[in-house]
Amino acid sequence: MKRVFAGFLGACCSLAMACTSTKDNASFLVCGDSKVLYVDYEQSTNDHAEIIWTWDAHQAVDLPEVYREKRFNTMDDCKIISEGKQLVVSASSGGVALLDVKERNVLFYATVPNAHSVELLPGDRLVAAASTSKTGNKIMLFDINENEKVIFEDSLYSAHGVVWHPERKTLFALGYDVLREYSMPSPNQLELEREWKIPGEGGHDLQLSEDRKGFYMTEHTGAWFFDLASQEFGKIEGFPEAENIKSLGEHHSGQLIYTVPEKSWWTHHVFFHQPEKKVPFPDMKVYKARWFE
Repeated sequence: MKRVFAGFLGACCSLAMACTSTKDNASFLVCGDSKVLYVDYEQSTNDHAEIIWTWDAHQAVDLPEVYREKRFNTMDDCKIISEGKQLVVSASSGGVALLDVKERNVLFYATVPNAHSVELLPGDRLVAAASTSKTGNKIMLFDINENEKVIFEDSLYSAHGVVWHPERKTLFALGYDVLREYSMPSPNQLELEREWKIPGEGGHDLQLSEDRKGFYMTEHTGAWFFDLASQEFGKIEGFPEAENIKSLGEHHSGQLIYTVPEKSWWTHHVFFHQPEKKVPFPDMKVYKARWFE
């Protein structure tokens, strides 16, 4: 995948262990409604999604009733972490959670107003992006050993993306018109180090590239790549132009996975670029999709 600058487990793996996805054994996650789906890429076609398993918050008996019935009705992010052993999810209806992949049980949960992204940090910390709402517009830090207790906040209008960079040991957070980088001087604190004005406005999705040299970023008008060395945003060569792209991520082969609304804010397909492919989910209001690697 060229970047041009202008200005849960594969089908052959046991659920008892994590495995590294290859293009011969690729899989991806899809989130929307109250669910996260784990999907086999190779066995899926333009007419059929080969779903391996589903986690439905409405059926999660280890969540409190208010979370089960209300706070995960609109799932909007799902990320595999900890070498495939854990999964973090967020929902704009007000919840975030950390799950064990093998057992698919809930390890941590918290209330986050209009949650749009979540990330696990060192020291058993979890950070969430609270987007626009009366009590939102901020990033929130939690200790995963204590459900619901907020230990740090920082204001960020229309917070939509949070991603930890393991080599830099910093957190990147995407807001309405800025991308920020935070250091973590202590387990209970984040400190703003720098920020960049993004092209366009309405920052939406933020994902680290496979080589960790930059980030894929989407906003209202389209998709971009932010190069960490040059600290510049550039268009992605050959990538389809579209508005309001909800998610965008890179497989280690270079293939991109993305979602773009077909009706209002949701889609019934997950799209792939170089090579092209689309997988249908006709019974689900899909929001985001992520490679499972």
